Parts: sequence; structure tokens; C-alpha cells
Amino acid sequence: MYKIILVRHGEPDVTIAGKISGAQIPSFLATYNQAPLKSSSKPSERLRYLADNATVVCSTLPRSIASAACCGVEPDIVDAIFCESIPPHFQSELLTLTPKSWLVLSRLLWMGGFSLHGEALHATKRRASKAANILLQEAQNHNVILFGHGLFNIMIAKELRKKGYRGPGIPVREFWDYGIYRPL
Repeated sequence: MYKIILVRHGEPDVTIAGKISGAQIPSFLATYNQAPLKSSSKPSERLRYLADNATVVCSTLPRSIASAACCGVEPDIVDAIFCESIPPHFQSELLTLTPKSWLVLSRLLWMGGFSLHGEALHATKRRASKAANILLQEAQNHNVILFGHGLFNIMIAKELRKKGYRGPGIPVREFWDYGIYRPL
């Protein structure tokens, strides 16, 4: 068994300022999901080395694929199973918040069972388990690096630890952060 590296993508080139209504969240998410990486967002040399010596896995979102490219590698596997969960949201014009505030609020509500217009927590957990199994299968023969997303990488990490790997509980906090998971 080989190691699995979970990487949070580089920083997207998108403005996260001002306030939006709940009804504007889908439009904001579409813009965020299609944004290229900031030209100043660069991986460390260590991360480039890790990527160069592993099977490369990406979600289908441009920021994931662009992050692999910034490390000088092409993805071996691109699969939507590795995409970040769609946060729940209201379709209302009544309340306006910053996108970051909406994200915090929606994730708190999500953990309490709210999933309107988003992916339910139980569905995301099931998907994270399946994603972890794909990574574990690939790690049978070589190191694996996933250029993924913040919250979903945390959920995959939890599954990897349940399935006999050791590594950090929270693998990523900032753009380009990564956690390394090794078999026990």
C-alpha cells in the first residue's frame, strides 16, 4: 500500500466581495466553479515533487485540473465524484449576506440536516466513502495525489482513517495545503 496525498486546489481568481441574496447563490457558485486560478497562486516545490511521483486524481472542476497543471502534471483520473458538495441555499431575495457568510451559514444548517437546493449530508458522506475507495484502489500500486476541495477532502480523510490509513484529521485549511495518509 502506498501513500495518498489530499491537496486543496490553488486559489481561484474570483471576487468574493459585496453581498448577495440566496437567489443569487447559484450564479455565484457557477462563477466560482468556472474561475481560473489566480496567476499568483503557486504550489510549493515539495508539492510539485509529490505530484510528479504519484497517480494524479482531479475533480471535474477547472480549479482542480488547473492545480494539477500548476504542479506540472496531467491528471490520470478526472471524476465528478471528487467535486465539492453543493451547499444548500434558499431561493429568496429577502436576506443578503457576503458569499463567505452564506457559505458558513449554509454549512452549519447542512450539518443540521438542511439540504434544500444542495447535496444532502448523508449523500455527501456516501460519496466521500466511494471516493476514498477509488483512492485506496489506486494506492495498491503507487502513490496517489488528489487535487480536491476543502470540505470534501476533510470528509475523504475521515473515510481513509476509518479504512486503516493514518494522517491528519483536517488535511487542508488554506489553498495548496495538503495532508499525507499512510497505511497503518
